[in-house]
Amino acid sequence: MMKLLAIDTSTETASVALLTGTELLCETQNNQRTHAQFILSMIDKVMVNAGVHMNQLDAIVFGRGPGSFTGLRIACSIAKGLAYANDLNLIPVSSLAAIAWSARQKQKSEIPVLAVLDARMQEMYWAYFPHNQWIAEEHVAPVHQLSLSVNEPVILAGVGIDLYWDEFVPEIKTQICEKITVNPAAEAMIQFALFSGQKSISAAQAQPVYVRNKVT
Repeated sequence: MMKLLAIDTSTETASVALLTGTELLCETQNNQRTHAQFILSMIDKVMVNAGVHMNQLDAIVFGRGPGSFTGLRIACSIAKGLAYANDLNLIPVSSLAAIAWSARQKQKSEIPVLAVLDARMQEMYWAYFPHNQWIAEEHVAPVHQLSLSVNEPVILAGVGIDLYWDEFVPEIKTQICEKITVNPAAEAMIQFALFSGQKSISAAQAQPVYVRNKVT
């Protein structure tokens, strides 16, 4: 029976999920400024409710980015600390892949997904996931510079869509068949990690993926 803990603090919504066989327990909180304050208690809550000890886990999944720089560091450092203390491996999952996973689960289809996250400064993190594909190059750019190399209907999914909608170029807008506001979530990260068979890494190897070169 697979046991996986997942942690994500890449956006304003922090989430924790615990898979124990077929049971999936989740906790969320929506104040980005208090992620560091509450994430450990969220982890404790799902572990206690499931009656699972940390050393019984098979691995820890964490949102490796892109996203909030501070948030990415919180999730990665907590995941690494728990992994070191309990001799566990880690499974890093892309925030944008988690968004694409959630969008496709909602639509129950393999339609292409343009996954986006608010990167502040009038920019977005984005990745395009074609039909039946889950690996995509991740970018950060001003919204008006987003472009697709194919002309086909796509789902636009993620965070910041309404905020930046007017800045999307007409060519992109005409391809969008549906807009879905969805955060990268720990629950989706566990499901995606199992589906994709993503390999685990050691705690020493785990690092956030910022995408933007300038990190403060």
